[in-house]
Amino acid sequence: MIVLLETVHPDAEAILRGVDDVTLAPNPTMLPDMAGDEITALVTRGLGRVTADMIESLPALRVVARCGAGLDNVDTAAAQARGVTVVYAPGVTTGAVAEHALMLALCLARQTVRLAEATARGDWAIRDGFLSCELRGRRAGIVGLGSIGSRVAELSAAFGMDVVGWTRRRRSDSSVAQVGLDELLATSDVIHLCVALAPETTRLIDATALATMREGALLVNTARGQLVDLAALAVALGEGRLGGYATDVWDPEPPRAGTPLLDHRRVLVTPHVAAFTDATYRELCVGPAEAIAAVLRGEPPASRFVLASPRVVPDDQVGAGSRPVDPDRP
Repeated sequence: MIVLLETVHPDAEAILRGVDDVTLAPNPTMLPDMAGDEITALVTRGLGRVTADMIESLPALRVVARCGAGLDNVDTAAAQARGVTVVYAPGVTTGAVAEHALMLALCLARQTVRLAEATARGDWAIRDGFLSCELRGRRAGIVGLGSIGSRVAELSAAFGMDVVGWTRRRRSDSSVAQVGLDELLATSDVIHLCVALAPETTRLIDATALATMREGALLVNTARGQLVDLAALAVALGEGRLGGYATDVWDPEPPRAGTPLLDHRRVLVTPHVAAFTDATYRELCVGPAEAIAAVLRGEPPASRFVLASPRVVPDDQVGAGSRPVDPDRP
């Protein structure tokens, strides 16, 4: 039995049904009411967490899949200790997420949502005296220069922006000018968070970091909600020091009802959909599904979808779930 903790693309589900029965869990945190020895594979997208206790309770489990590029909702150490194969889709989301990041930056800079809402209610006069800012000639600071951050840097440069970046370990393979984090925060007009979630990046953007940013800066987060201290963010927005915050991620997800920041006029939130384009969503699901099918047939899955065996790596390269990662790939 293959258990889906969340729905997947129909093409991926068809692949899975070709090798075993498929059941959708009642909700992302609850396994179906069935004997544990029936479940051979677990599939999650982002909300469903695959914990050590869950893995331990399923003696027939052979493979865990994340239809996504990160693995912070999967206890990969527990899976690999049990000999359970872990598959995912690294690199697949790069183009879609980078485009979403630029879209969010543009919407903040040009006040798109405010203008659209005003026009829809008949307030054409909003244009009188209206001014926004353009990205051309401004500085973009990219926090994390993995595949997504590097693509955001390319797109920002195409808009005529001066681009700088910061990484936890200097990258010799990047053409982006690399500076210290404090310098990036203090000199950038638009700051993109593209870094992986790890113990040392949790609340990376705290009160001190926000105070370091130049007045009126725009902050865009397409990585993980836990990178930002939301209480400190609310203060910075309230004091008018931060120009705006646009994010595709939150902490927790979904946001709690009544969260004040959601209604703030300088906050723009999308519901973790940056990778949900027609092409990318299908690829995110089909690749891991094909890898699951191979494992259950006793065949070797395509190596690009398989998490490597555990190995000793520096702390700054280990994300949540004790997994070897690219330190700048969310």
